[in-house]
Amino acid sequence: MISFAIGILPIILGSFLVYLKTQSDLSRTSSNAAHEAFRQITVMLVEAQAAADELISLAGVPCPEVAKELREAVATYRFLRATNLAIDNQVYCSSLYGTDINMQINPSSYMRGRLRLVDHATPGPKTSVLVLRTQQGNKSVLVGIDGRHIQDALHLINKHSNLSLQVGNTWMTQYGVTHTPPFNDAATASKKQVSNEYGFTVQAAYPPGTLLRHTFETYSVLLGLLLVLGLFSAWFTYWMLGRVLAPSMELQRALSANEFIPYLQPVISSTSGTCVGCEVLIRWDHPHEGIITPNSFIPLAERSGLIIAMTRTIMHNTAQLLAPHAPGLVQPFHIGFNICAKHFESFELVDDCTAFLQAFKPGTIIIVLEMTERELIKPTPTALQLIEQLHGLGVQIALDDFGTGHSSLSYLQQFKVDYIKIDRSFVSMIGADALSVHILDSILDLALKLDLQVLAEGIETEEQRDYLGACGVDFMQGYFYARPMPVNDFLQTILQYPDFSKKTPWPGDQRSVAPCPAPAPQV
Repeated sequence: MISFAIGILPIILGSFLVYLKTQSDLSRTSSNAAHEAFRQITVMLVEAQAAADELISLAGVPCPEVAKELREAVATYRFLRATNLAIDNQVYCSSLYGTDINMQINPSSYMRGRLRLVDHATPGPKTSVLVLRTQQGNKSVLVGIDGRHIQDALHLINKHSNLSLQVGNTWMTQYGVTHTPPFNDAATASKKQVSNEYGFTVQAAYPPGTLLRHTFETYSVLLGLLLVLGLFSAWFTYWMLGRVLAPSMELQRALSANEFIPYLQPVISSTSGTCVGCEVLIRWDHPHEGIITPNSFIPLAERSGLIIAMTRTIMHNTAQLLAPHAPGLVQPFHIGFNICAKHFESFELVDDCTAFLQAFKPGTIIIVLEMTERELIKPTPTALQLIEQLHGLGVQIALDDFGTGHSSLSYLQQFKVDYIKIDRSFVSMIGADALSVHILDSILDLALKLDLQVLAEGIETEEQRDYLGACGVDFMQGYFYARPMPVNDFLQTILQYPDFSKKTPWPGDQRSVAPCPAPAPQV
């Protein structure tokens, strides 16, 4: 829908602008045509007026004496068809018929008593005449302008704009005289020009439908380009939205397909050398990409709000796989899950932990929720009440990545932490960086004074294991002992080889309170 709206927008907007441009073009053309027709008809009337002014003095003179002058006037002035003299509104002499005429003049039939447009049938071809009447006293002159000149002008100026001349209730177009308006109210780009001197009106207009037809005829290429632009915009928007929405939609699909599986990494007791727990790490078993590590999708899950459902799924799957084998594990067996700031916005986590505990016999497991410091968790009333309810269930709280993120000491106080996990960035510096080792010593000393249990993650070498063991770290985790593995592999390893004492040379239950041994100097 969004891509369609964005695609249709340039088409609608562009077409509207083209429509306005076409309307402007037609209006300008109509205005120019009306102005030119008005000018040419005015020129004809000016000449007719000049002829009438010459002939008015002859009115009243007997026709045989002035007939020659009447015919000469018609020959002299370009647009005249006939000249007539009248006394008391009775025509008595004509350049066409001489004295053989008997026509009564009705001044009211003339526009302002001066101008009239008539169909004039003669023994020759039928043609219309624009009659100009000039009166002095009881004398008057009628000068007829040949309608063919007017019709030719209306046609040649712009044959498409349908020019017309209106005198009173009579109209002349390029096709002749009519007594009905040649245009209706739906005419397109109608322009009028009225003569203040003679009273006639010139109008230019296009018939209905011309605007659309002219738009397509004139701007068909541009309209085609707008269509292409609209289609491209729609496709590009759809593609961009697909890039943004596809990952979260793929996560939603993977959740529905139960593609997120638990991987377990053993947690080893430094004193007994046995596996006393595990950290549950999520993996995406993608049908095409294979196993995908959490760094590739957890940030997106947190942003899209799917992290809650993902955590619930991984807890459910872990319970189903571990519960049948719980009696063979060290009891109580600690099972750690990672949580983020999003979990502290509601109480859904309490329900998830309750469901997880109900899958095991009471007292066989302890849930450890590892809250990371890399994302700020605000101590809101909801968050603090959540911690209280979790502690009421026997759930323990561990502060993950201690010393690397937000407000470590504040977290220790506000969230009633049970464990701290030393980040692998400090562990990896053992034997390599003296400053990091000093920071590590300070963390261990703080934990000892606050009576917090300590777990060190990222153990990869004997040197790291020996140093941390001598410093009294309670639990260790890392590739030195085992990599994260599927649940079945984890169970096979732990149940068959539960004793890691060969890798853990600190028997007994004595906690070191002496200064930690200095790491071996680096060569």
